[in-house]
Amino acid sequence: MKKIPVFLFAGCLIFVLSAPVLAENNVLEDRVSALEKIIGNWSFYGKAQLSTFYTDESSRDASGNDTSDKSLRWDSQCNARVGANWKHENLSANVELGLDDDSREQGGTGVRTRTIFGTYDFGAGSITIGQDWTPLNSIVYSNQVVLDDLDLIGYGTIWEEWSPQIKFRTRGFEIALIEEDGSADISGADEYDVDVLMPKIEAAYHFVGDNYFADVFGGFFSYKIEDVTVGNVNYGNETVNCWALGVGGGINIDPAYIKASVYMARNEINLGLIHADASGAKINATGDLVNEYSLGALLVAGAKIDKYTVEAGVGYVTAEYDESGSEKNDAISAYINATIPIYGSFFIVPEVGMFDYLDGSDGEDEHRDSVYFGAKWQIDF
Repeated sequence: MKKIPVFLFAGCLIFVLSAPVLAENNVLEDRVSALEKIIGNWSFYGKAQLSTFYTDESSRDASGNDTSDKSLRWDSQCNARVGANWKHENLSANVELGLDDDSREQGGTGVRTRTIFGTYDFGAGSITIGQDWTPLNSIVYSNQVVLDDLDLIGYGTIWEEWSPQIKFRTRGFEIALIEEDGSADISGADEYDVDVLMPKIEAAYHFVGDNYFADVFGGFFSYKIEDVTVGNVNYGNETVNCWALGVGGGINIDPAYIKASVYMARNEINLGLIHADASGAKINATGDLVNEYSLGALLVAGAKIDKYTVEAGVGYVTAEYDESGSEKNDAISAYINATIPIYGSFFIVPEVGMFDYLDGSDGEDEHRDSVYFGAKWQIDF
């Protein structure tokens, strides 16, 4: 990321904003420096990313018919982006836009806001307001690149979308009050009204040693669903409590490294997190709330060999409803890749991997798995 002096701004604004400065300074650098004291320092960046992957999927539908398919993805990644950072004294800010060439109607994300936040650093800590990474989507240990840098998200990596929040940070600890976005994901009821009276609360502690690090993280959210109606019968109100709690860490034994994490959650989808086989809390036929419990774990190992990095990882997730007869619904993903620098910030990441959806909620094999191979191509600017 390079600092780029804002000469386009300076040419127009220096006469308007700093007339006294012009009279005292004869060097362009001095003029720009004086202007930066007024408007702050800006730096701009971007990432151009392309996925080229072949996938061979084996699957059957509920009737046992073969629905297997082969596909080639040759497409810009949805996490290609441009952004800008700003710094002025104790204040800083960031804005970042995701740039997908496919619109939502075409199955992509289009142009969207990834982050837009401001931070005040008061010495002992900092306060951030706006849309930013949350404590629970900052625990990413994997470098799996298929599916727009999946990073085992939903297959062991705990994660959610960038969200509006108020966040406090100090000495490796952070806690945030976050906009919720999973309360409406309740199945089974014909009608209900969501009553949200609190933000999500998330926290994490990150400790760094000489050749190791450790993370402890968690989140909580609670809300009510009122007038739960099933089959024209009103069963009243229910309270949905959601939480997640996990630990992770890694060891660096140059040139090798290893990272691992595990978390448990209740009603993970309603907490706004991503899980490959979870569905969230539901209402049963008698109008009662049924909670869902889930787990995610991953293991990543790699080595830096000269200017190359080789990495392998595996992630596992499972979810199960708290009711009689419920079975674990689980899935696994594994990969191996290599990061190969070409020139400057241009690099390629060839990768081969697999997904297997194992057993469904009925305890039977889902008969759905896939293998893939290909590469991610990226230039940072």
